[in-house]
Amino acid sequence: MPDSTGVRTMDASFHALLEADTNATFISDALRVDAPLPPGPSLVPVERYTSRKYHDLEVERLWKKCWQVAAHEDDFPNVGDVVPYDIANLSFLIVRAGENEYKAYYNACLHRARKLRESRGTALTELRCPFHGWAWNLNGSLKQIPCAYDYAGLKKEDEALPEVKLERWGRFIFINPDPDCDSLASHLGDLDSHFELLPYNKRYKAAHVGKVIKANWKVVQDAFMESYHVLMTHPQILTGGAHDGCTKYDAFENYSRAIRCGALESSGLPSWESATQLDGTTKLQHPLNGWVYEAIDNDEVLVTTPKGQTGRFTVNADWIEGELTDANPHLCLWVAGRQLPASAANTLNDPAMMARIREKLGDDAPQRAVGAEMQRQMLAQVIPSIAENIPDVELSSQIFFTVFPNWHPWGSFNQINYRFRPNGDNHEECIMECMFLAPIPESGDYTPVTEIHWLDTDDDWTDAPELGMLGKIFNQDLRNLPHVYAGMKATARENLRLADYNELKLRHFHDHYSKTVAYDQ
Repeated sequence: MPDSTGVRTMDASFHALLEADTNATFISDALRVDAPLPPGPSLVPVERYTSRKYHDLEVERLWKKCWQVAAHEDDFPNVGDVVPYDIANLSFLIVRAGENEYKAYYNACLHRARKLRESRGTALTELRCPFHGWAWNLNGSLKQIPCAYDYAGLKKEDEALPEVKLERWGRFIFINPDPDCDSLASHLGDLDSHFELLPYNKRYKAAHVGKVIKANWKVVQDAFMESYHVLMTHPQILTGGAHDGCTKYDAFENYSRAIRCGALESSGLPSWESATQLDGTTKLQHPLNGWVYEAIDNDEVLVTTPKGQTGRFTVNADWIEGELTDANPHLCLWVAGRQLPASAANTLNDPAMMARIREKLGDDAPQRAVGAEMQRQMLAQVIPSIAENIPDVELSSQIFFTVFPNWHPWGSFNQINYRFRPNGDNHEECIMECMFLAPIPESGDYTPVTEIHWLDTDDDWTDAPELGMLGKIFNQDLRNLPHVYAGMKATARENLRLADYNELKLRHFHDHYSKTVAYDQ
């Protein structure tokens, strides 16, 4: 609905949802803030994604000048642990130099510029170049030069490894190669106000998966900034009124926010007579048209309409036979594509827990409150001191942020974090990473992940079962994105047009990008 300025927002219905929260007393001030953007139009040059000149400008004006997530404290269980961070043609070394001390250096020997390390190191006592053996202490001071007599006039104190600015937030390690940059605190602003109940310094890295995608990094990042695509790409996750029109969007200084929550005013989705034996994985019903998608033999899909029309399709939605000649490719992939092992696809179906919830909330409690209470009781086993204070909205909504330029922490108690970056110096490929940041148990009993689980370019996301059902959702997203990138090269238009509200987060990013990279015309 429009606000007083004529801008369409979800603000009013979202505030009505907050008032209906069973734990409304504990709703944070940050959740009550409304920050829409003025209307567009917002036009983004296609060349921004496809042209090499933008990639080269990004190196000079973005990656050499901005705060960016380089690592996480859980990557460094020991003093002397070293993790390279590569972005475009730049490379840095993040080093745990002491118990609570981290350093960032340019990843190049000061002799002949060979990279000091291509991969991580564990409990090192020095940084020694594999080429000629020059070595530095963990604090960056020069330790040894073989045949030092051969370097007349060299002063040891001038040969310390050049440092890069490093600061920490929420156990994430940020770097900025610009020696004249503003502080990280200035860049992040009041971001921590959105994580009052569970700050990021009380979370550990429970999973970390990375994969190379054949598309420019901005193509892939854009897709994970909005929920406008859910209707077509992820229809299996639609429930009640939680469709694209029920996402609240806000823009702040250097970050933006989306809250996919459903709306109290929504009339919901169409009603269909439910098919039998729906399991949500190999057989499901499209919520918009009632069509049933069912995996059958030979990795094929049988699609049946409410009127009894049928068609058979491949996993890629290619027609085989039948009256129906077209089907949703993402649902064909969902039911007939690779399935997760049962251990990774478990659902929350504990009869004893449901009995406790019904006793607490009553039999007529809204599904939103029931789902929130289910999450609350699970969290009570991990962080009992705060579990009862968590509002429903923080447990039943998907709250996701984009921090300029390429870090995406999810809000409240959702564990997802994304990072997107070019794949080396190739502007036509990118690295997509997904991390799970889980609450540190109050018992202190947890084991963080210290290594990235790398998938090959053609690997299925279900090869990372630690991501659970999110891996299958990624398969749907990544079915689109190479074709999005190819379409950008084929389009007759010079610009992409972004929606005023449902693509607000993209508009916010590209406005910052224009001001930072500033090539456009």
